Amino acid sequence: SDTGRRYISQPDHGTNVVLFARLSTADRAFWCLGPATYVSHQGERPIAITWRLHHRLSGDLFAEFAAAVA
Repeated sequence: SDTGRRYISQPDHGTNVVLFARLSTADRAFWCLGPATYVSHQGERPIAITWRLHHRLSGDLFAEFAAAVA
């Protein structure tokens, strides 16, 4: 899709990506994880994108997200 191509070409175009995440789909609030850079992707419709955050998550927040996906 056009959106997928835009994310994949993010480093070439110098666009800024800021990631937001929530612990579960039931949560209404999102955490701002900060700016990120495209690393790789897999698949297509849906596409799974790997991002590298510019700043490390705090230990507490990292533990919460790690527990949510385990």
